[in-house]
Amino acid sequence: MAAHSSNNIAIVTGASRGIGKAISLHLLSKNVSVVGFARNASALNALSEEAAKLDTSAKFFPVAGDVVDESAQQKAVDIATENGTLVALVNNAAINEPFALIADATAEDFKRQFDINVIAPLGLIRKSLPQLRQSKGRVINVASAIFKSAVKNQAGYGGSKAAINYITETLALEEPEVTTLSVHPGVVDTDMSTIFFDNARRAQPELSAYIDHVLATRITADFSGRIVGNLALFADHELSGTYVEYDEPKLAKYSE
Repeated sequence: MAAHSSNNIAIVTGASRGIGKAISLHLLSKNVSVVGFARNASALNALSEEAAKLDTSAKFFPVAGDVVDESAQQKAVDIATENGTLVALVNNAAINEPFALIADATAEDFKRQFDINVIAPLGLIRKSLPQLRQSKGRVINVASAIFKSAVKNQAGYGGSKAAINYITETLALEEPEVTTLSVHPGVVDTDMSTIFFDNARRAQPELSAYIDHVLATRITADFSGRIVGNLALFADHELSGTYVEYDEPKLAKYSE
């Protein structure tokens, strides 16, 4: 897919590793500058050094902070608007821990998951909307297929991902000039997915054969990041308000 102007800029949360890092590098390769938002300052600095070696005029702007911190959210949006035209917000940051039964989890456990996985994306969406309306930009919410079927110990994570899908659909109704979609990026070969499936195996050992199959067929973060990154730049408006999965035929063109 064609490159953009380096004056265009995107915000990516959870940018320091895994899918978020891959999304950021892909956007930079398309000549789109990136505000990379994550907690790990040293990992962001390492990504800055990697980005500086790319053959692109796009720039990487690291923002180290907790994604639930509204002042850090505003800083990310301010840096984007001061350095270009904000064309995309990618809400990628999420946690799937702690793993606990509903009977054993604390209110604080659920609150932390929903704060990171739902409230933080909402905050960034609200702060970014004035710019995204002007640019007719895109909001990409990184989703999960977990909402389709219950998994023990995952009420918080699965519930939060179901919520982000509903928010996606609602935002598309409320903001028709902005293209908004939820994207299941696939089961990606990351530490997060390894921990998730280790927990799932302990909680439901009868699923071990299925888990072995899934782990053997995980996709790379680079492949997933390319699809999500291309959607952030080029997603057709007809997709707005929908939940899509990385391997659907209608997304094939975004893997290029």
